[in-house]
Amino acid sequence: MTTLQQYQSGSGLSPSGQTRLPSVTSKALKGLQHNTIVTTARVQAQEYLGREAMYAVAALSELEGQLATMCPLATSRLEFIANTTAMSIARTLNSF
Repeated sequence: MTTLQQYQSGSGLSPSGQTRLPSVTSKALKGLQHNTIVTTARVQAQEYLGREAMYAVAALSELEGQLATMCPLATSRLEFIANTTAMSIARTLNSF
């Protein structure tokens, strides 16, 4: 298998078994690698935020249920607050 090395004019013949790349191609490959790393980090961040948001909404729902049991008259208000908060979390995730 050949290895790649950046081409430098005037450097003479490349060592046997190695393929030289023009500088433009080498730079393009480095840019592609950078973009791939950035995209991967962004996907991982979105996955982390989504997971944390789901835990937060689950905890919010659990608290809503507990408080509604303690004070049944507040059930509709608690539901409204919980739904509004959950939607706010979803909007925050969507803007990321």
